[in-house]
Amino acid sequence: MKRLALLVLVLGVLATACGDDDGAFTTTTAGSTTTAEATTTGVSTTTTAPTSTTASTSTTSSTTTTSTTTTTTTTPAVVYLVDTSNFFPPVFTGSNGGHGSGCVTPGFDALPNGVWFGFAEGVGGGEITFDLACFWTGTPACDAQIADGFASSAHDCLDFYVQNNVATTFDVPIATGARVWYVDMVSGDVSSPTEIPLASWPSPDSFQDCPGQYCAVWLYVNGGEATAIVEQYLP
Repeated sequence: MKRLALLVLVLGVLATACGDDDGAFTTTTAGSTTTAEATTTGVSTTTTAPTSTTASTSTTSSTTTTSTTTTTTTTPAVVYLVDTSNFFPPVFTGSNGGHGSGCVTPGFDALPNGVWFGFAEGVGGGEITFDLACFWTGTPACDAQIADGFASSAHDCLDFYVQNNVATTFDVPIATGARVWYVDMVSGDVSSPTEIPLASWPSPDSFQDCPGQYCAVWLYVNGGEATAIVEQYLP
């Protein structure tokens, strides 16, 4: 009996020592076998699902408006004024060699703005009846003389030439306050005409009879009106 009790004690100690193992274990006692199921303690694991944060990207569509500015370039109108330091007009660009604005018929019913040479055939009713002609000097004058049969070569040419082969006559309104210069034969200075009021022109002191077929003048036209009339001396 002492041996049996000792054996049971030893086996009890062994059973206690092995009780921590997982799985089934068997305790054998004399005359009987007891099978015990090992208890498995499950560890509770809490799994936190990762929070998926979706960043909402706000896209701002910026519309760029291009403003187109139209630049209008205004060309100032040319005003034709009398140069009192030199009454004889130069050759203008596009005049085909004639002094002033030239002598080619413009092709209009009204005389365009410019400085035109011709003859004041009549004055009255606020208008001047103007016979358009051309005043040439230098080589153009010689070329015109040869073309018209007045010279056979350069040796025969005069220094200037008045050509009046344009049949067009214009009735040009005279502007209020128009300025007028006449060639004063009393002073004898034919290169510097004398200014007189419009109402006093034509002057009886002029070297030429005006108005008339041979009343040579420069007509300054601005805005469709004669703003200045300058007599031209012809020897």
